[in-house]
Amino acid sequence: MSKSLKIITFIFVLHTKLVFGQDMQFTQFYASSIYLNPAFTGANVCSRVSLTYRNQWPGVKKTYQSYMISMDHYLQPQHVGIGLLFAADQAGSGALKTTIISPSFAYEAKITKTFAIRAGIQPGVVIKSIDFDKLVFGDQISRGGNTGASSVATVETPTQTKAFFDINAGILLYTAKYWGGFSLSHLTTPNESFYESADTKLPMKLSVHGGAKFSLNEDEKDSKQKKYISTALHYRSQDKFDQFDIGVYFSQSIFNFGIWYRGIPGLKAYKPGYSNHDAMSFIVGLQAERMNVGYSYDITISKLAGSTQGAHEITISYQLCNPKKKVKARVVVACPKF
Repeated sequence: MSKSLKIITFIFVLHTKLVFGQDMQFTQFYASSIYLNPAFTGANVCSRVSLTYRNQWPGVKKTYQSYMISMDHYLQPQHVGIGLLFAADQAGSGALKTTIISPSFAYEAKITKTFAIRAGIQPGVVIKSIDFDKLVFGDQISRGGNTGASSVATVETPTQTKAFFDINAGILLYTAKYWGGFSLSHLTTPNESFYESADTKLPMKLSVHGGAKFSLNEDEKDSKQKKYISTALHYRSQDKFDQFDIGVYFSQSIFNFGIWYRGIPGLKAYKPGYSNHDAMSFIVGLQAERMNVGYSYDITISKLAGSTQGAHEITISYQLCNPKKKVKARVVVACPKF
C-alpha cells in the first residue's frame, strides 16, 4: 500500500467518531427490490429468492464487495407480503464489515381493478465490525514504517464490533404499466460509532423511485416476439449526499438489455468546478421461465475514471412457482427484474 493510501486510511479511522456512514450501493436494485423499498415485499407474481454480488472499484486495492440474499412470499388471503433480507459488505484494509439481517412485511390494498397501493416495514439488526490490527496510523508512518503501537489508537480504546436496531419503511403505488414509491431508511438514526463516548448517528435515507413499461408491438400474439421498453428512475438522499439514476430497458423473450446513467449534472456540484457525474451502467439479462440472471458493469465517468476499473455486479433470482400462472384479482408490479 502506498503512503498516500495509508494516510487516507488513517484519516478515515481517526474520524470514525465524526463521519457519517453510507449504505450499500447496487446497480440492479430491482433484482432485490425489498432492499430498495420494503413495500415491494411479496409484490412479485411468485415467491422469489434473489442473490446479488457486487465488486465495486476493483482497481482500488481492498475496496468494496457486497453480498445480498432476499426471499419474499405473498399471503393472498391476508393481502400480506413477508420476506427476509440478509446482506453483507466489506470495505478497506481494516476489514470494515457491515451485516444486515432484516425481516420484511408489506400490506397490499387494491384500490380499483387496475390500481393498488402497498405499505411496507422492515425492522432489523445491523452489525458492524472492524479489525484495528490491520490499520496503519499516521504516527506509525511518520516513524518510517508501519509496525509498532500507535499513540493515536490508544487515545480511546474502541470496540471492534457494534450492533444496533434499525428500521425502514416505504410506500408503493402501481398499475400494470406504471409504478412509483418512496422509502425512508434508518428511521431510528442509530449510533454506529465504535467509540463509546461518541454519538455518530447513521443519517436517515430517502429513496424515490418509479417507472413505466410499454409494449412496442401490442398486437403481436407470439409471446416470444413481444417487445417491451421500460423506463425507470431512482433518486436517493442521505445527509449531504444525493444520487440520481435514470435508465431504460429493452426486453424480448428471454433477453433483456439496460442502460443507466448516474449523476446530477448541472444541478449540484459538491465543490466548484466538479461536474457531478458518476457512472454509466450497462445491464444484460437472461430470463427463463423461473430464473433470471443479470450482469451489469459500471463505467466510472467521474474524475476517478482512471483508477477504479468500474464495478461488476451479478444477480440471480428464482421464482418458486410458475410465473405464467395468473394470480386472481391481483395487480402485479411491472418493474424490471434486473
